[in-house]
Amino acid sequence: SSHFGSSPILAPVPKRRPDVLLLCRSRAKMEQAPQQNTFDSEEVDVEMPAPRQHVMMPEEQHAAMLNSDSPHESAPKSGDKLYSKLLCWNFSIGDPLGKAICGEHQMLFCCEASGEVGLGGKDGCLRCANTCELMMPEARCGCFYKMFCIKCGLVSPLDKPFLVLCQKTIA
Repeated sequence: SSHFGSSPILAPVPKRRPDVLLLCRSRAKMEQAPQQNTFDSEEVDVEMPAPRQHVMMPEEQHAAMLNSDSPHESAPKSGDKLYSKLLCWNFSIGDPLGKAICGEHQMLFCCEASGEVGLGGKDGCLRCANTCELMMPEARCGCFYKMFCIKCGLVSPLDKPFLVLCQKTIA
């Protein structure tokens, strides 16, 4: 009497693919401890090359710095009484009379304007003058005002010093 299950059923064995075998072999090599390389029966240590060195680049300098210098009488000067500056705003007390009693000077890249009322006329008489001109663009920017002895200006915040209090440089 024969019935099912009396003899073991053999399942077909799948063929092993060569790429799977290669993967298994490479994993086995990776799991092994590192081995010393030998050449002509001498043991030689082989070291990795040195890592690429980091090099610090020089700090870039901007060629087009804004220039806020003004020769106009309305601009605060560091030699004026109580000259002070905070980042982009400067202030001073100057002569209440002079070439400009009241005046202004503005410059913005390709445009420059100024106006003043003062003692700059013939024989020291009063003179009132206003000018405005266009020009090729320059890296100039600032505006300055004078009212009797009070002078104030708006300048580039990149101009040093950054902080001056009553003619004493702080930063």
